Amino acid sequence: MNNLFHAPLYIQIENALEKKILNKEFLPGAKIPSERVLAEKYGINRMTVKKAIDALKKKGLLTRKQGSGTYVTSNNKDKNSIYFNLSFTDKNENLGISELLTKKGIKLFSDVIGKEIISSNLFLNDKLKQSRNDKVFALHRIRRIKNKPFAIEYNYLPDKLFPDAAKIDFKNISLYDYMESKQHRPIDVSQSVQVIPALDKEARILKVKKGSPLYYIVYHGFDEQSNAVEYTESYLISEELNLQFTLGGILGEKETY
Repeated sequence: MNNLFHAPLYIQIENALEKKILNKEFLPGAKIPSERVLAEKYGINRMTVKKAIDALKKKGLLTRKQGSGTYVTSNNKDKNSIYFNLSFTDKNENLGISELLTKKGIKLFSDVIGKEIISSNLFLNDKLKQSRNDKVFALHRIRRIKNKPFAIEYNYLPDKLFPDAAKIDFKNISLYDYMESKQHRPIDVSQSVQVIPALDKEARILKVKKGSPLYYIVYHGFDEQSNAVEYTESYLISEELNLQFTLGGILGEKETY
């Protein structure tokens, strides 16, 4: 650290961390690096880092959670945003957005806008590892938080593994609970994320302006026997959601970006 104006070292660290918070390098609700990691980064001892963090706690910028770490405090401006992590290190953490929200205690509601058994096509056959004549169960839903549309989900499941899916009330029954009852719950999910402009259909359903940014997330789910059991495309309102990505770090630590 530079001894700018001969400020005490902990104040320099405090200022550096505060700048990262205000510049959104550390997002509200995000976990900041551990005291050990910060001490190594700045070449100082952990007590100095702790003193800086304590000062930021007094300012209300950081919150320490016992046994978990230190997090950026969510302010009023961000209270309606949802922060959560997409992990690329632990397949047991690779859950769909709806399930992650449920784990956070956020209750989701579903409006089923379509469900039927359909003939497959080359694209779905490839995603679900099916033969040409196999059928697919298609489930299309609007996901809401209270009365506000949050996402559109287009789910596709192999009909041969879920032959009674069309009879299930997915307005009130969790899709993953149903899949688990059939012993084909996804335990390994590959995910891809893009930001795309809302087209007419998505804008109308999600009640946003055409061209508004949406997260377009594709899931490809596999069960314990490595069967392809789910292909899902989701469109989510980006203003309501802040994604964080966890990559494998060194020494068993995880770094959140």
